Amino acid sequence: MVTVTLNIEELCVGMYVQDIILRNNQHKVKNRGTVNSDRTIAMLKKQGVAQVVVQMTPEEAENLIKLRKQSNECEVSVDEEFARSCQIYDDATENVKQLLLDTSINKPLSPQAMNAIAGEITESVMRNEHAITILTRLRQRSQYQWEHAINCGILVCGFALYLGLKKATVKEVTLGALLHDIGTAKVPTAILDKPGALDFSEMNVVKKHVFWGIELAKKEGFASPIIVDMLVNHHERLDGSGYPRGIKKNKLTKLSRMTAIVDVYDAMTGDKPHKKGELPLTVLRHLLTQKDKFDANLVQQFIKYLGVHPVGSLVQLSNEKLAIVMEGNRIEPLKPKIKVVFSLKLNKFITPVDHDLTEEDFSIIACVHPEDYQINLNKVLRELVA
Repeated sequence: MVTVTLNIEELCVGMYVQDIILRNNQHKVKNRGTVNSDRTIAMLKKQGVAQVVVQMTPEEAENLIKLRKQSNECEVSVDEEFARSCQIYDDATENVKQLLLDTSINKPLSPQAMNAIAGEITESVMRNEHAITILTRLRQRSQYQWEHAINCGILVCGFALYLGLKKATVKEVTLGALLHDIGTAKVPTAILDKPGALDFSEMNVVKKHVFWGIELAKKEGFASPIIVDMLVNHHERLDGSGYPRGIKKNKLTKLSRMTAIVDVYDAMTGDKPHKKGELPLTVLRHLLTQKDKFDANLVQQFIKYLGVHPVGSLVQLSNEKLAIVMEGNRIEPLKPKIKVVFSLKLNKFITPVDHDLTEEDFSIIACVHPEDYQINLNKVLRELVA
């Protein structure tokens, strides 16, 4: 048996419920057991249950995934969406870069442009959740500031859809993620690009980006409760150790907790001027150990959404080859769909071959840094799939 998280609307009579998750993300289980009637489902909804964790056979779980795909008539394959998502990502990069440059010299923001970017990201993720997400693994030190904004937009979008938020809300949280660090445009470049750790006074300047961001957002009409929440609270922590206000968990919304997780994940995996990014698995383990700072239930959900080896990761296989993860597998997370691109034995690129690890006798043994093998992952991926 496997456990699968369902939105409450997907719960059916006959399913075995192992756990329930309330809308405030708290778990509350009195009696595990099989759902015997529609009345039970209605009662769970009335009690504020947002999601349920059910036990299924692998076959039932696979059928559920197929049904979910069939219900989304617009869904396309990774190959079909990737070229379009590359263009969306590139356009977003230029727009967000220009936005930050304009903001740094007090030029007004363009609400229309930012809303358009958020909409295009949301539509892309809904057509195929993997294609544009692959691009969040393509990092360049010189573009960290705007890459981070776009990546957070993509990851928050996918995470929110995974958690069952409505499309209109998802688009707004995507916009909030794109804007969450807009205040860094006011931080001196010498501090942002410093090749080393920041000292106390420099860190205090960086912390001001939260207030600068709120000021800018409100001035330009981005003042919805959702966006303000994301901008104000993405650096707060459950134990009160965050900033700018040091508020604790009972005052932090689910959305601000989600944003904090995504923000830290992308920041730690990204290459900065003074530091090489960590591997995704290392960062996910870090988040899991910080239960006093990050919502443990949401971290678990984020890992289920993202996968142990997120799409776009370069992985080493047990057959002495390197491959790129192309599609995640939520039933068997260690067995995603991959594209083999490099032979370690021959020390050279080979003709790309697609594999579904659920059907192979080799496996992933490690996630690796592309630079360790002089691989330009950006170039390889765009040539392979576009």
